[in-house]
Amino acid sequence: MNEQSTHGFDKSMVLVSFILSAFTAVVGPLILWVLKKDEDPATAEALRHVVNFGLSYTIYMFIAWLTSFILIGLIIGPIITIAFYIFLILGAVKANNGEMYKPPFTLDIIK
Repeated sequence: MNEQSTHGFDKSMVLVSFILSAFTAVVGPLILWVLKKDEDPATAEALRHVVNFGLSYTIYMFIAWLTSFILIGLIIGPIITIAFYIFLILGAVKANNGEMYKPPFTLDIIK
């Protein structure tokens, strides 16, 4: 049975995508988005936000790693990591409640 919310997206698929993002950041949500993007526009939109979230925070962590030799990355790296997991948990809770969630500081890389 496909659980649909009032917003029209498959909340269980988006929840799984957020959970996968905790372990794979980009790969898991990207695979789900590619598989589901043509089936339901609302689910595709929600999954696209999760993929962009993973890509954005991966880019931020790469920049933190590059700047770690001047000690800036050593400060912002842990902050970015904590923010990633906080927004990941918020996204999973909102998906479970059937709410569309675009985490803060997420770049629209995939349109």
